[in-house]
Amino acid sequence: MTPEGTPWNVRVEWAPRWRALARRFGGWRAKRTGHSGDVVDGALQVGGDISTSGGGGGGGGGFDLGDAIGAIVVILIAFVVAAALFWWVLLPLLLVILDVVVVLILLAVSIVARVLFRRPWTVTATTPGHDPVTAHVVGWRAALRHRDEIADSLRHGLRPEAASRSSAALR
Repeated sequence: MTPEGTPWNVRVEWAPRWRALARRFGGWRAKRTGHSGDVVDGALQVGGDISTSGGGGGGGGGFDLGDAIGAIVVILIAFVVAAALFWWVLLPLLLVILDVVVVLILLAVSIVARVLFRRPWTVTATTPGHDPVTAHVVGWRAALRHRDEIADSLRHGLRPEAASRSSAALR
């Protein structure tokens, strides 16, 4: 904050330059059609002809149709519950874990690439009603030092344009 009370936000940007990326890979927004995809409408049809051919003969202790139908119903219910549990609990959990792993891998690769290729970090100072002031600084520690220098100059009443333009050259 300046001595006049104007709040400034001074930070080192991690995000890529989206406008440059949109120009480079342009048109991806125009290709979106707006429909949500195909809806699959499936119904489970259980039926058919369950007939038993009963032969004569008597004896006891044989096959009982009531027990078989009960077992089939229990197995079918267990299968439906297991499928629902997989579909609504396990699959989303696996996808979230996969997303986190992919994001962590991309973050690690991008940090290593930025350090190896010495791509400059962007230090920005913004406040409502003014244009943002940016400076490109090579090196994470140098970018943090530059951010602190801009913040200190703002605390002492200096404009960030003058502070950042004097050291805006790549270090």
